Amino acid sequence: MTGGDRDGAPGDFRLTRRQLCALPGSAALLGLLGGCAFAARADAPPLPSDLFGGTTADPYLLALRAYIWGYPLVRAAQVRQNTTLPADPFRPRPPSAAGAAINRLGHAAELATPLMKQGVAPNNDTLYSLAWLDMREGPFVLEMPDFGDRYYTVQFGQADSSTEQALGQRTHGGQLPPVLIQGPDQQVALPAGMVGVRSRQRYMMIAERSLVRTPADLPAVHALQRAMRLRRWVDYAAGTDLPAPVSDQRPLLAPDTRCPAPLHFLEMLGNVLRDWRPDAGEARLISGLRPLGLAAGRGFRLEALSQAGRAAAARGLADAEAAVRAKTFTLGRNVNGWSVNYGGSVFGEDHLLRAAVAMDQIYVLPAEEALYPNARSDGGGQPLDGRNRYVLRFGAGDLPPVDAFWSITMYFARGLMVPNAAGIYSIGDRTGGLVRNADGGIDIMIQQEPPAAPRSVNWLPAPPEPFMVMMRLYRPRAPVRSGHWKPPAIQKIGGA
Repeated sequence: MTGGDRDGAPGDFRLTRRQLCALPGSAALLGLLGGCAFAARADAPPLPSDLFGGTTADPYLLALRAYIWGYPLVRAAQVRQNTTLPADPFRPRPPSAAGAAINRLGHAAELATPLMKQGVAPNNDTLYSLAWLDMREGPFVLEMPDFGDRYYTVQFGQADSSTEQALGQRTHGGQLPPVLIQGPDQQVALPAGMVGVRSRQRYMMIAERSLVRTPADLPAVHALQRAMRLRRWVDYAAGTDLPAPVSDQRPLLAPDTRCPAPLHFLEMLGNVLRDWRPDAGEARLISGLRPLGLAAGRGFRLEALSQAGRAAAARGLADAEAAVRAKTFTLGRNVNGWSVNYGGSVFGEDHLLRAAVAMDQIYVLPAEEALYPNARSDGGGQPLDGRNRYVLRFGAGDLPPVDAFWSITMYFARGLMVPNAAGIYSIGDRTGGLVRNADGGIDIMIQQEPPAAPRSVNWLPAPPEPFMVMMRLYRPRAPVRSGHWKPPAIQKIGGA
């Protein structure tokens, strides 16, 4: 949603302090709640090269496996519960959040600003419309208005954090046909003129993004949001428009849990597995986790572990968290100081990459829909810091080759947007009046203070501390996806 993704994970992602601090892998969100009782491990012990090969009863190795394979499942379930708010599903959401009760469609009314403290690295380009579906109440039908020439995309996120389908302008132009969304066992014949989507699990996320060209464009997007409709297939077929039931959701962590805090992740994963429909490969993997107390359909049994086994499992979870966190700094290729995941939202058997993307950029779009280069260091490999001044120089004819839009957004190192008096949080192809160099290129100035006119238009304000920037490339053309086009290095040009 980070995200998203840093773009994905859209909406209201508030976790209770207990949930957040109990879950290994939470340090990316520490800034939201003011910190937890533990700090992220700085070291990342090497993982066994054959971690997912063969069988073992070693609770340490099994905990490594369980975390690295299961973290995306737990993180996706957290996103679901913290956007649908099972205990109070109709509670008003902040205007920049798109959460809604389960099986209902919610809309963000405002673009993200530094006032948005939920999630990590929200985008400042699109409004989200979001729904989480309980496929036991389905099938469902999603109907969309005609977007004309406006960019939009509808992402259908699986419960393991992967995304195989994103439909919208890229696939259908301005008008997306009605989408029939079915669960694992539902077999409605696809009517003519409809598009089919299938969820592999009980839950599926729908995340729609609508481009906002300027602030004055917001009312037009709001009108499009009001014209979107989500209803059950039985109501669509009958020509009725009744609200879908708000189904119950199992808590990830029982309020009265006896599970010790270092093992809370196993209880959360166990509760996800109670609803899980494993494919053949997953069935083998989950079966191998039985000595750890985990089983599909049954959940987690703490009593399966001895005291020594619990201590070994806790070490394994902590080491796995450190390994996943280390991987978030190398999500793909390092290109001129930018980390670029060219694989997008399809991970195959790379469980570590899937976990790292879930930790850092959950629910990224497929690569053909968007890529998200992010930079924490300059072209010389030094950490980006707002006490310095930088330039990002695009040569003539070398601006990002995209068919939708591109932008660059500034964040604190922990992933929150940076407030500034000018109210400038991103810069890109919709920034009016960008000043070009004599050769036709564009310099983007990244620094605390505005550069002298006329280049003040080319300014991306930085905080007086370490920061990161994310480039968003929507509908990237083939040269981007192949790596032939490369984002230029961020160059240090002086002290602040």
